[in-house]
Amino acid sequence: MIVPFEDAFVEQAADLLAATHTTGALDLADVGVARRLVARWHGSGPAVAAVRDGALTGFMAAGPPRTPGERRARVHLPQHACARRPDRRATYRSLYAALAARLAGIGAYEHTLAVPVDDHETVSCFFELGFGVDRIRGFRPVTRAQAPAPPPRGTRLRTATAGDLDGMFALAVELQRFHTAPPVLRPVPPDLRPIRERLWTALAEDGQLLLVAEEYGRLTGLIQAAPDGHRLGAATIGIAAVTARSRSAGVGTALVRAVEEWAAGCGFDAYGTEWSSANQIGDAFWRGLGMVPAQYTLARLIDSRVAWADARLSQGRTAP
Repeated sequence: MIVPFEDAFVEQAADLLAATHTTGALDLADVGVARRLVARWHGSGPAVAAVRDGALTGFMAAGPPRTPGERRARVHLPQHACARRPDRRATYRSLYAALAARLAGIGAYEHTLAVPVDDHETVSCFFELGFGVDRIRGFRPVTRAQAPAPPPRGTRLRTATAGDLDGMFALAVELQRFHTAPPVLRPVPPDLRPIRERLWTALAEDGQLLLVAEEYGRLTGLIQAAPDGHRLGAATIGIAAVTARSRSAGVGTALVRAVEEWAAGCGFDAYGTEWSSANQIGDAFWRGLGMVPAQYTLARLIDSRVAWADARLSQGRTAP
């Protein structure tokens, strides 16, 4: 039976989360960590639960669209779990059916869901529901004995300063525009201010790394890294960009190796990043540097015209 997620399910959901997501990038096997994560998302958006004989057998929750007009709803890894039972596939399908109706009802027609790469049963289940791989999150171990890769001749790497903000922002915008080309075909976000804010935060906060590559006074690349928010002992590369004219010249590799050196100095055992699966250049680059996929973000896009055929979705109606 699928019912709305209630306060009484929080403890059971944490136990279920810790029991089912025992592998992958995030450290969810700790029940205490799982309990904090469930409490963090509970009540923040639509959520449903599967109950059998009075016991919770599965749950799924989503964060609603972040800004007015946005249509994307995200199901993060701590927001779903399903007991490993013979009916697991059917339970996941029923949970998504119930959640998808609620999401479409608030105008959220793009659904994303994070899942460990090695949870083949769940990946297959959502492929069969019309999802595909959108983004890949990978990690590789820190090799402390490895020397940093030298940058190309005439290029130097240095710590970014406030005076680099405009140049870094221009590189980040160039990367967004690169993603508009096939086969990625991802539109540039209508509001680019969050990118600038992320760069400013990386400049201002201790514990983060923000490097730029400079060729004769002109910025040709940047990379930002910080402790991973979920995986213990790991660092995460956030923004990473190299201008088109410097691509394949070794700038990106030098920046990543500099991150590895920083991660080793900070005592991290691994570092990782996330990239678009459809970005053929980026996919080859990150895999070539030894990043092993650990988590997929799956995505499904629903035609919003469905709202005109179903009165239950009237809240999400848009003009044709």
